Amino acid sequence: MVAGMIEELREIVTKKGDPMAFMKITDYGETLETVVFPKIMTQYKSILLKDKCVAIKGKISLRNGEITLIVDKMKELV
Repeated sequence: MVAGMIEELREIVTKKGDPMAFMKITDYGETLETVVFPKIMTQYKSILLKDKCVAIKGKISLRNGEITLIVDKMKELV
């Protein structure tokens, strides 16, 4: 589980036509790349906004030497 601010949000459309996103989450200088697959994207679309503070629960993925977090759940921090 991580918490931070959405620094970057890049939405794309899959080959099947479903929306998904790549986000960079920042907390006091550290940045983590996250992936939001279509099912999760639809569920949390209302809080997927740049500069929004969120808590994220997910799975760590190591690909090409890069650590990313695959988002399972999100919650807006107020």
